Amino acid sequence: MNSLVSPTVYLGVPTLWVLGVYFLINTMMKKPPMSVKMAMRIYNVVQIVVCGYMVWGLFPCLGLPNFCGINSEFDARGEWFVFVHYLSKYLDWFDTLWILLNKKRSQLSFLHIYHHATIVMVWGMLLDQNVGCGTTRYGAWVNSLTHVIMYSHYLWTSFGFKNPFKKYITMWQITQFYSCLVHAFLVLGLETTTVHKYAPLQVIYQLTMVYLFSYQLSWVPPCVPDFNAKEGEKSISCLAFCALAEDADTSKTEEKKQM
Repeated sequence: MNSLVSPTVYLGVPTLWVLGVYFLINTMMKKPPMSVKMAMRIYNVVQIVVCGYMVWGLFPCLGLPNFCGINSEFDARGEWFVFVHYLSKYLDWFDTLWILLNKKRSQLSFLHIYHHATIVMVWGMLLDQNVGCGTTRYGAWVNSLTHVIMYSHYLWTSFGFKNPFKKYITMWQITQFYSCLVHAFLVLGLETTTVHKYAPLQVIYQLTMVYLFSYQLSWVPPCVPDFNAKEGEKSISCLAFCALAEDADTSKTEEKKQM
C-alpha cells in the first residue's frame, strides 16, 4: 500500500498519463473513431459497483449534527476505503480513453484533463502523509455517491433510454464541489487533528473546481486537434496547432494596428 502512495507514483503516473493523452490524440488523428459501446457499458457497471462499495464503506463518517465527521477518529477501516477511492481515480482514466477512441474532441475539456490528473495527486498525498482518514472521508464519500449517480445515468442512456432527471445530475455535481468547499472551511476553523494543516489545499482546489465547472465546463484548449479533420488532411500535432492559433492571433493584432 505504501509504495502505491509514494510521491513517485502519485506525481509521476499522472504526468505520464497526460503525456499518454497527448500521444493518443495525435495517433487518433490518423484513425477512424472506434466503437467501444459494449466496453463502456461494462465499465459503467464496474464504476457503479466500486463506487457503491465506497459509499457504503465511507458512510460511517457521516452523522448529525457533525455531518462531515469533523475531528472524527482515524482508523484502519476508514483509511482502507480512502485508499480504494484513491485507486478508483486511476480507474476514472478510462473516461478519457473512451473520449479519445470515439474522437469526441468537445468532451476533452481542460476541466476533464485537469481534474483527472490532479485528483490522483491530492488523494495520494493525503494517504502518503497519513491523513487519509478521519474527516477527509467526507470528500471521498460524496464523490463516490456522485459517481454512482453519473455512471448509472451513462449506463441507462447507453441503451437508448432517456433520463428525465438528467438536468439535476449537473446540478448535483456542482453542489458536490460547493459542499466540499464548505467542508474545507469547516476543517480550517474547527478541525484539531493533523488534517487541519491540509485544509488550505482543499480550499484552493475546490475553488478551482467550482470556477471551472461553473464557467469553463466545456472549454477545450485550442491546442487540442480537431478529430474530425477532412480525410487526406495532414495531421496536426498539439504544438503545431498552438502555433497556428498564435499566428492567427498575431495576424488579427496586426490588422487592428493597421486600421
